[in-house]
Amino acid sequence: MTGNQCLFTILFSLAFLFPQGDLQRSSLGVQALQVQEEPSEKEGLDKSSGSDSAGDPNEELSFESALRLNTLANVYRSQGLYSYAEAIVNELLEMRQRTLGADHPEIATHLNNLAYLHGEQGKYSEAESLYLRALTIMERTRGADHPDVGAELNNLAGIYRSQGKYLLAEELYHRSLAIWEKVLGPNHPDVAIALSNLGGLYGLQGKYEQAEPLMRRALHISETNLGEHHPNVTAMVNNLAWVYAKRKKYREAEALFKRVLVIWEKQLGPNHPDVASSLNNLAEIYRGQHQFERAELFYLRSLAIREKFLGIDHPDVATSLKNLAELYRDVGRYEEARALYQRSIEILERRLGSNHPAVVLTRLRRESL
Repeated sequence: MTGNQCLFTILFSLAFLFPQGDLQRSSLGVQALQVQEEPSEKEGLDKSSGSDSAGDPNEELSFESALRLNTLANVYRSQGLYSYAEAIVNELLEMRQRTLGADHPEIATHLNNLAYLHGEQGKYSEAESLYLRALTIMERTRGADHPDVGAELNNLAGIYRSQGKYLLAEELYHRSLAIWEKVLGPNHPDVAIALSNLGGLYGLQGKYEQAEPLMRRALHISETNLGEHHPNVTAMVNNLAWVYAKRKKYREAEALFKRVLVIWEKQLGPNHPDVASSLNNLAEIYRGQHQFERAELFYLRSLAIREKFLGIDHPDVATSLKNLAELYRDVGRYEEARALYQRSIEILERRLGSNHPAVVLTRLRRESL
């Protein structure tokens, strides 16, 4: 980004996780959307004000106050306090709409952040609607080939993937990739994000030979630009390990998943959902190698983190339940497996609908017992 730009909206997170069968892949979903740092008389931003007060609904929100509120919202999100984070982002959205109108690019960034919060909670329909609004604003105000339009396309594609709308997701990932390669160049970190997400979508459909080279290229670009300890790089290591595991390259997958687990435990703490994802993935590796007792311990720890942090009705909890059911099926604990399948189905049907691929697959697995 050029020097006359500033990061107005927070970058909530570059690695959020969605249920997809047995393994969990990181989707690098939310891009930092930039707004022009224009004079305060044009933007309505009083950059000299240090007040955090938002008590008067008609009072303009200062630039610094908005940044502080965004930061606070991100803290709440990282702690799983989604209702608090949503309240702040909603307030920011309403206040800035009064100042800027409904079609300003900055409004799109707040819509984007609110959509991300919904998506992280598995509220995919709400997230889709907000991302579509943000995309419309960005296309109208930035132009169809602007990098921020690529970001919104990428984010919306992630929601479609989570809803099982794979053709729509693939189309949008390709559009996002084309914009970023054209405007930013083929070796930009954002291009790596698009490649990783597209590769993950192919992997989700069992197209592992198509997925692996995309993920390798994504990881190379990110490591070159960002260094091996950047969160994006960690997520891409996780994605490549995910493909290795799906192709039964268990030794390579285990080494990469352990690398990811160590980093995420250190950076995020032992009870973060991303840590739960790493535990889930390692459990799947151990299950694939018939180390059933070890796998059960990792599955149970992953499930406990998710239930505590995300709530018992989150789609990722359903994924953990299904995976544990698969383990119990393998070792002949059929009644326990059937009960876990049923709990998983009930969550997924409520959150994703009865025709979602994950629901159909889990139902078939239960009925085959």
